[in-house]
Amino acid sequence: MRTIECLAPVSGGYRLMRTVELDSLFPGLPGKEAGQEADIESLDVAEGCLWLCGSHALTRRAQGKLGRDRVDPKIRKRPSRRLLGWVALGENGGAVTTPGQAFAFKGPGSLRALVRDDPYLAPFMDLPSKENGFDIEGLAVVRRKLYLGLRGPVIDGIAIILAMSMPTQGSVRPAPPVLHFLDLGGGGVRDLTRWQDGMLVLAGPVTSSDAPFALFHWKPQRTGKIQKPRHLREFPAGLDHPEGICVLRRENSEGLVVVYDTRNRTRTAGTRYRADWFGSVQAP
Repeated sequence: MRTIECLAPVSGGYRLMRTVELDSLFPGLPGKEAGQEADIESLDVAEGCLWLCGSHALTRRAQGKLGRDRVDPKIRKRPSRRLLGWVALGENGGAVTTPGQAFAFKGPGSLRALVRDDPYLAPFMDLPSKENGFDIEGLAVVRRKLYLGLRGPVIDGIAIILAMSMPTQGSVRPAPPVLHFLDLGGGGVRDLTRWQDGMLVLAGPVTSSDAPFALFHWKPQRTGKIQKPRHLREFPAGLDHPEGICVLRRENSEGLVVVYDTRNRTRTAGTRYRADWFGSVQAP
């Protein structure tokens, strides 16, 4: 809801070591009194800083809240989801230094304000998530650039990644971002992570559909044209919805950890959750 968790490596897996309240890192984050979800969708660590980004999305209550045969007509603004910030790390990544720094949560200087007038994004800013509204789900820091991957909107079947300049570590130029257009086979961005000379892009449906999900390798180009990342693998359709990726070495081999937003109950046992680790990032 409004926390981040620090995990420590234990016996081939990870164990919860510490829970940190977002309100202690970013005072003034909206929604504290009502306990509204921050919806942190993306994280990255670069040069001693932990970066966090909320979805920045509007919402519609899920089917079933008004009855199984009703669709909620109300769209909610959810300013609690508008965190884009960073915090210094200590103790080999096991501690955070308070307070962090963040963009304005609303109004001038906020991320939504910077993109609201963009001709590509403007028509989608007042639509909810999962309905092709503005919705951030990926973040990666690469060579003084902050990249934000959008689950939505997908425009004419093309996904969008925003790029923002970082003049110095821990600072982002408060200017409208550059838009990169990616052909991800009709999907939007579900996560980003640095890999080799570019990024891995996890792609999936804008909606709550069970498929398709796929992994791509992208090298950013300075162009307004549509870019075609290299396709690496497909994920099987079903109850597992790939939601997060991270490159991780295990036993001297580089692989990819994949975690899922899932209805697959076999992945959970009590307080344990089973992720996947692929020993090869390349196409099988």
